[in-house]
Amino acid sequence: MHTDTPIPPVALTARLAQAPAAWTDVEGYLERGRQALRAIERVLPDQWTWSNKRVLDFGCGAGRTVRHLPEMAATGEVWGCDIDPACIAWNTENLGRSISFVVNDYAPPLPFESEKFDLVYALSVFTHIDTHWASWLLELDRILAPGGVVVASIMSEGMCEAVSGEVWDESRVGMNVYECGQPWELGGPMVLHSPWWIREHWGRLFHVVDVRARDFFDQSGTEAQDNHGVAVVQKSVGTVTVDELERLDPSEPRESLALHHDVMHLRHEVAALRAEARPGHGA
Repeated sequence: MHTDTPIPPVALTARLAQAPAAWTDVEGYLERGRQALRAIERVLPDQWTWSNKRVLDFGCGAGRTVRHLPEMAATGEVWGCDIDPACIAWNTENLGRSISFVVNDYAPPLPFESEKFDLVYALSVFTHIDTHWASWLLELDRILAPGGVVVASIMSEGMCEAVSGEVWDESRVGMNVYECGQPWELGGPMVLHSPWWIREHWGRLFHVVDVRARDFFDQSGTEAQDNHGVAVVQKSVGTVTVDELERLDPSEPRESLALHHDVMHLRHEVAALRAEARPGHGA
């Protein structure tokens, strides 16, 4: 994308930022998008090329990453989708000459035919989906072409203390939800994943190529404060149901340990919210 392409207003980008004021730095904003694209490229199969590929940025926001794709995928097809109509409207007006954009709902489906995309990447998406995650995996599988790849950032070991305030212990983390029901303008729900849980549950649908608990982004650059991990999965043969994706594995003791830890944390969150809502609280 040419550097004279407009930068989104902070009102659209700040909901994704730890320090919203920093996003007024144009070159910093552009570099964060470039870093994200480089991170994706590092985990794609060795034989990957952008030529003649159909690519979806699932949860594209205001186009931070997808804006850098058109020149690399000029022979293919590039799409972005997001739940935020304002972001999609801005993207369509400012990036829409070479990229197509659609608004999606909080739950599937997406408005695409089956087996359309060679690559779907999801940055800071499954890190915030506390419900419908299994339905969304099935939907991504539906729109993936044979051999297609999903690259999804996850919050795992590298983000554990920032999200939970606790030292990482994979026996207590499967898919654990923090700040359940938090409004999107405050960051939405926060979801931690352990690599073993991704391999077990996502692996029932996809071929798991790689799962990393940290260092997805280049930690020497501006993403160093956001030490996300990544899951790389590939379309497999066959499908499963939502119930089968969500089912606990009785042979894996970490399933019950992580679930117990998740439930206890949610109880504490509910108790704190009830106390805060009590008449006279804080007076």
